Amino acid sequence: MPVGDLPLPPAFEEVTSWAGAGRVVRATESDVATWLPESQKAALISCGVPLIDDLISAVSFSAEPTMYRLARFDNGAPHSAWEYSAASASGKVLQAGLSDGSVSFVNSTINHWLCSLHLIGSWLTSSTAIDHWDEDGQVEEEAVAELADLLEQIRALDPPAVGDGDHRTHFWPAVLDRWLY
Repeated sequence: MPVGDLPLPPAFEEVTSWAGAGRVVRATESDVATWLPESQKAALISCGVPLIDDLISAVSFSAEPTMYRLARFDNGAPHSAWEYSAASASGKVLQAGLSDGSVSFVNSTINHWLCSLHLIGSWLTSSTAIDHWDEDGQVEEEAVAELADLLEQIRALDPPAVGDGDHRTHFWPAVLDRWLY
């Protein structure tokens, strides 16, 4: 996707409104890798990265020669820890499994990732169905419909992030499938 077509990430206040005070970490100018595209550096400084249960447990910015570390998830369970990083120059966001070293694509840019996180987080805090999906058939149908809608919103934002929708090969379909199990 051309740099001029990058989505604008939500404002810090928008993210804080659903994530909660103290649960959004913004980068400072000195935190940001010099080789990241300017608009993506600005996004990390202005928007910030939210902590989201079951998705992001810690935010830490660190420049490495070929990647820029953004955040991680670790709940202490075996084989369930991963790290999010941005590839040098492009800002493409990748997920690396900390136990097996596997690497998978998440979003086309940091801006797309921040927008996807905002979609997920604001949905999680506003959904009345997701916490009770297994209590009755109607609520389960509502939760499944909400997840399908959310996946389509991410697809519209960043088509490569959803791909063919297969949860075995694409990060966001896998994440959304996980909320029902």
